[in-house]
Amino acid sequence: MKKRVIEALIGLATAITSWLALSYIFFPIKLSAPADEYFMATVTHMVPLKSVITILFIITILFLYEQKTKKNKNK
Repeated sequence: MKKRVIEALIGLATAITSWLALSYIFFPIKLSAPADEYFMATVTHMVPLKSVITILFIITILFLYEQKTKKNKNK
């Protein structure tokens, strides 16, 4: 149970971090608007591509976490 909660939290943190990084660093938009409109436009821009990349990041991070826990368990 504890392991699943930790994996869920790692996945959630990875998803949020990667989505915001993709929104503001890799695929920013140029828009002169109030902060709330700019935030919504930036976060919703290129949703399909960002979704695929975020899922790949989550799978990779969870795989690395599993490998690390197996390695630590074997030691």
